[in-house]
Amino acid sequence: MTSTAQTLFELAYQDSPIFLNNGIAQFLPGQTMPISLFTQLLDLPIEQNNGLFAQYKPLSGGTLASWQIAEYPFLNLQMAANAVIQMPLNISMLMICPAQTNGGYAVKIAILTALQNAIQSHILQGGSFTVLTPAYAYTNCLLTGIKDITPPSDKQVQYLFQWDFTQPLITETGAVQTLGTFMNRVQSGAQTSLTWNNVPAAGVNPYDPNAYNGPNGESVGS
Repeated sequence: MTSTAQTLFELAYQDSPIFLNNGIAQFLPGQTMPISLFTQLLDLPIEQNNGLFAQYKPLSGGTLASWQIAEYPFLNLQMAANAVIQMPLNISMLMICPAQTNGGYAVKIAILTALQNAIQSHILQGGSFTVLTPAYAYTNCLLTGIKDITPPSDKQVQYLFQWDFTQPLITETGAVQTLGTFMNRVQSGAQTSLTWNNVPAAGVNPYDPNAYNGPNGESVGS
């Protein structure tokens, strides 16, 4: 990877992969603000601190596709494949923010306190998030939590934070598109043929040729 490509990769996926949309960013161009724009407003100049305040990377376990399958018995595999509902996607990001050489913990606590207040305000104003990863761009996400996951054995405390995001299903049209063929037919009230046409009613002699027809000659279950 060339130096230019490496720089662009680090900028997009490591230095500032989280974007605040609307909310506190509603008056900015594009109603979008990269997370680094906020954290660097309070941080010391980059050339003094030898880097940005924090770096990020996606944690394992993020979902690219998630579907829930009904748990009742199915007549055949085709019905099972169609009776599925799409689920929200989830992605977690690791924020690495050790205390820097210049400013130390005094700067760190000021930045994280201001960041926590800004995130709270952003969420209360209905803001959402975009999360860029090398595999997928998660848009229209909601932040569900930020927690410290620093190992107790590390000498420096509270420098690894996990950001958990979920990408919800938000529109009525989108919700319909998330249902499998069978589930869509059930939701719309359309008749679903379960191929019971050749099964006689309970208590009827299965060897009676009329057992498969209604009183007017119509096929039972049709």
